[in-house]
Amino acid sequence: MQQEIIEISQYQSGSASFSRLVISLPKMSPYDWCEVVVGYPGMPNVKQKMLVGDAVLYETTEDGILEVRTTAVHGTAAQFAISQVSPRFGLGAALATNDPSNLPFTEAERDRIAESIAAVKTELTASGRHSEEQLLLIYRKLDEVHAASGRLGRKDWLNYVAGSLTGLCVSAAFAPEVTRGFFQAVNSAFSWLFANAPVLLQWTSVA
Repeated sequence: MQQEIIEISQYQSGSASFSRLVISLPKMSPYDWCEVVVGYPGMPNVKQKMLVGDAVLYETTEDGILEVRTTAVHGTAAQFAISQVSPRFGLGAALATNDPSNLPFTEAERDRIAESIAAVKTELTASGRHSEEQLLLIYRKLDEVHAASGRLGRKDWLNYVAGSLTGLCVSAAFAPEVTRGFFQAVNSAFSWLFANAPVLLQWTSVA
């Protein structure tokens, strides 16, 4: 596992030598907390207020899942430990098809997908199986799944979801029971859509 500790001054940005992940420090309170923006080229930023010891998990396209942990806040600078939690396994890529039945989702279906994702988030929060950092990582992935439903056809989207969520659990090294519970929650919330998609019914066997 690669790890590096860097110090960043307020109003500046920094990154580890082994990754293109960028950490910016737009606001902070001396000796207390700092507001951190974590980003990666071509991907959305994550903004979070952090105390010493707090961590953010961020999934990148090239470096796998990285953890940014605040190790010190002093004066006008803060210190961060950047660790590669796991390398990327490449399971999140969408598969393009020319199948004529690969139709786009309707607006009503996309609204229902959003409702199903909200149900998954609620169930995962209530389960108490995940840390706060894991939940935030999962929530961002679920938001990406919803966004993909607006640009991919049905079959491409199903392939994307299966690979993306499976890759997330493998890369983040979730415990078997946590992975199983996650997929059960997803299958339950999306039963209206997955009923005719046998490939997705195999998710519970991942753990």
